[in-house]
Amino acid sequence: MLLENNENPFVSVVIPNYNHARFLDERIQSVLNQTYQNFELIILDDKSTDNSVEVINKYKDNPHVSHIVVNEENSGSTFKQWKRGFELAKGDVVWIAESDDSCETNMLETLIKGYVEHNAVLAFCRSCKYDVDGTKSQYVLQTCLPWDIIMPGKEFVSRYMVQCNAVANASSAIFNRELAMHLDSQYTIMNGNGDWLFWIELMEHGGVFFCNQTLNFFRHHGSNTTRQVGNKGLSAIEHKVIFDYLTDNGYVPRNEVSKMRLKTLDFYLNSEYDSLKTRRKVLTSWDRYRLGRLRLFLSSIKRDVLLFMKNV
Repeated sequence: MLLENNENPFVSVVIPNYNHARFLDERIQSVLNQTYQNFELIILDDKSTDNSVEVINKYKDNPHVSHIVVNEENSGSTFKQWKRGFELAKGDVVWIAESDDSCETNMLETLIKGYVEHNAVLAFCRSCKYDVDGTKSQYVLQTCLPWDIIMPGKEFVSRYMVQCNAVANASSAIFNRELAMHLDSQYTIMNGNGDWLFWIELMEHGGVFFCNQTLNFFRHHGSNTTRQVGNKGLSAIEHKVIFDYLTDNGYVPRNEVSKMRLKTLDFYLNSEYDSLKTRRKVLTSWDRYRLGRLRLFLSSIKRDVLLFMKNV
């Protein structure tokens, strides 16, 4: 059952696309078939080199489609496309429906209900991963969210957004357009973790509603942006920017900052990258003077000595 008219906000659904022609029909259909129908659809193509525009143009006469914008030059960032979508949007609420993802038909209705009832600035649901064949699996980033949550945004950041991006997938969320328009635009120059910073800054302006139902499907495949920016070290370097934001704004207790930085450095020290140059850039961003690496090295020696003494 749909919400009453006075609780029926107009939603701007933005599909930013780049070279996802093979997933576009499923994505667009998953939006058009939502049980909540008070929305416009904005489709943005970032100069795809496949037949994406051909697929998109099949929907140009659909009454929900308000804009189809095909860039003459690639913007270089999906987050720049986000902002372009906000500028075109007429709705009070925005849903970024990534072009390679999908969802249940009642996702938008469920999130709008929670968004309105709890006066939230952000509402999102549980996601699961699925591959190109449709095989689904748990998304581990959200194991820290075991039930429905209604919480002030700053508290949510402190509890769930410090260790990782608990929103996990942009396609799972709806949010306040007016607030999004006035956030610092630093997220738009990022390549991998711009959404993490975006959610944090958005949450600072109001409440968060999390729906524990798995309604969103995050596509995981070889050309996925998340994988690419991880191998290039961009996510790790941008993570440092977010870590600094969190520490500067008091979300990480002072006595935990050094320990958390060292733990993160250890993780990136053991990660795989596309080159030695990338690895050096990542480690320098987290440990400019190599003191952290020295501490980890000495700790490993101590651990090995203790293990040896125990077994002789």
